[in-house]
Order: sequence, then structure tokens, then C-alpha cells
Amino acid sequence: MRLLSLLFLIFAINAPALALENAETTPAQHSAPQWFLDDNDFLTRDGGRWVASNADYQSESEPMEAFVMEWKADYANSITGRLYGMIDGEPTQDFWRFRQYWHPGEGKAVLEQFGIGGAFGIGSLWPADGSNKLLQTFYAPGGGAAEQGHKAMNPDADTHVTTSYDVVGDEWTERRTYTWKRDKTSTEEKS
Repeated sequence: MRLLSLLFLIFAINAPALALENAETTPAQHSAPQWFLDDNDFLTRDGGRWVASNADYQSESEPMEAFVMEWKADYANSITGRLYGMIDGEPTQDFWRFRQYWHPGEGKAVLEQFGIGGAFGIGSLWPADGSNKLLQTFYAPGGGAAEQGHKAMNPDADTHVTTSYDVVGDEWTERRTYTWKRDKTSTEEKS
């Protein structure tokens, strides 16, 4: 019995590698393109911490004075991230967790978001007009779905500007714009 368990374990560990050995070679267009690799590098460089003021939207019901995004390199050209707020200089709980990756089978960039309360978003990212565009469908835990878009530009090495949109059909209606500044203090403190 012990030998059978050991053989099963060895097979389970090696099965994905064996399957890939026998698979057809993935076409070149399904490899992660340079724009995607550059975007991942841009977001994760120098500690991957970004801060954006929320002064334009701050209110009694939205008390965050700033938002923070943190991105880290992960497996196979993917990155993971999180977004949280700052109230009176203290971090809030995470509002969103992210995973951005290249899907080699579909030949596209994908961003998944997992939110507090069970919300989930998934969509594709692509380069357009000197920026990256993202179209996601968000699903509520109690049912229902809505599309939302984002446009992101990097005007310089330490600035990332994002604009969110409500999307209905082909119509993108602008919601909010945030200017994120790279925060190197966490990296500088470690050196």
C-alpha cells in the first residue's frame, strides 16, 4: 500500500510536466508579449508600492485620504497585488487582491480581482493608444454582474495614472481618475 501511495505521488507531481512534454509547441503569438512584460516590470519595480491621493473623492462615507497598491512578481510572468486605503496615516484592510497573468492558451493578458465581501472581477488587458486598457466583468456574491473598464498610462518612470469607466455595450462612461506615485521608501528603508 505504501509503495502504491508513493507511486501515485510521483505520478501526480510529474503528470503536468509529462503532459507538456507531449503537447504541441505553443505558437509564438501565445507567448507573453513585450508590452505585457514591460507593464509587469513597471508595476513591481522598486518595491512595487504605489500611493494615490483620494482628496478629490474623500467624504464622510469614504474617509480614505489615500489608496495604496502593492505589486509583486509571481510565477511565470504573472504578478500579484493588493489595494487598501489609508485613514489618518494607518492602513485599512485590503479592499482588493489582484492576479495579473498571461494566458498562453488564449493568447491574452488577464486580470483577476478578489474583493472583500466576495466580489470577483475578471477581464482582459491590451495595449491601446499609448496606454493599457482593461475590460472586466464583476460578479456580486448574491448574483448580478456589471462591466467596468480601466485605462492606465505611465507618463514617467514613477507615475501611473488610472481612469475607471462604467461600460454598457460599447459605451465607456468615465468615473474616476487617480494619479499613483511610486513609493520607494519601503525599498530605501531595507537598503
